[in-house]
Amino acid sequence: MNESSKLSYCNSSNFNALRSAFIITILIASILYGLVVFHPLPDSEGQKKTDADLKCYQTIVEKIHAGENYYSAAGHELRKMGYTTASVFNWRLPVLAWFLGKLPSLRTGQIIAFILAMTTLLIWMTVFHQNQYTFWQIFFGGLIMSGPVIFSLVPGPFLTHEFWAGTLIALSLAVHARGWRYASVAAGLTALFLRELSLPFVFVMMIMAYMESQRREALLWFIGILCFGGELLIHWSIVSKLITENDKVLQGGWIVFGGWPFVLDTAQMHPLLILSPPWIIAIILPLALFGLACWRDSAGIRITCTVVIYLLAFSIVGLPFNIYWGLMYVFVMPLGLLHLPHVFRQLWQPFQQRKNK
Repeated sequence: MNESSKLSYCNSSNFNALRSAFIITILIASILYGLVVFHPLPDSEGQKKTDADLKCYQTIVEKIHAGENYYSAAGHELRKMGYTTASVFNWRLPVLAWFLGKLPSLRTGQIIAFILAMTTLLIWMTVFHQNQYTFWQIFFGGLIMSGPVIFSLVPGPFLTHEFWAGTLIALSLAVHARGWRYASVAAGLTALFLRELSLPFVFVMMIMAYMESQRREALLWFIGILCFGGELLIHWSIVSKLITENDKVLQGGWIVFGGWPFVLDTAQMHPLLILSPPWIIAIILPLALFGLACWRDSAGIRITCTVVIYLLAFSIVGLPFNIYWGLMYVFVMPLGLLHLPHVFRQLWQPFQQRKNK
């Protein structure tokens, strides 16, 4: 990266030999622990469940396209597939299914998903160029941000709420980095109206806007949260009336404290990591987090806070089959890797200075 780069990193004066040694030790320990506890992605049985989920979503969309009400279609399909429909949270918000169901065909929905993913990639490329990234940073950054594009080309992922929400979160962060604050609000709130798991991201953006004295932007985020609260309340009231005493109940709930092993599972959901050996994520995630933590401009802080809050949440909440929740943050998480060369030079500098004395 050029010396004139607009990016901001941790001050090298923050690193002395002792602190650098401590950070390196923590990194190595995190990687070694991850290598011990990581899980391969689900086997054929897990894949069958994923395929069944996608088939369920597709059938619901097709029924809406044929004129059926969302809640009627969802209730029938969820019960037929044996889902735990006694919980409101197992009934997805209706916006995505309504949207896809009103399109001429499922292929049209996939094309729109591709356009959204390509737009996100191209805007991120302009962010890299604007911040004077090196050629290799731009190349690998483009590869990282091609994740949504890859998924949009595969039949199935575009049916999931997490794909759309995660892509919109990546888009919101990209346009915010370009200075297009209101476009960022629009993309982020759209993600929230599609999937309630977007709420932590929206809170991060609202708090950051307030701390940066962007009161109008913060107010828009807050109004969006209130509107989402209304959507969720209406959804809750409708579903509550549809739940019967015969509906299955989820035993134990979602709070299972899966810890670092489950976090690693969710982090594998980037398409490039799905294609990699499963132990790779045990190395990449700690390094990416370190790179993000030292990326100190407005975009870097927002991405870091977003990724960290999801990792903390998923270390507490989420069953083994919920690994696809990782799509909420995994498209932007590897961006921390782009900053490692600069950060490692700063980390090594105290040792070099002691050697030269």
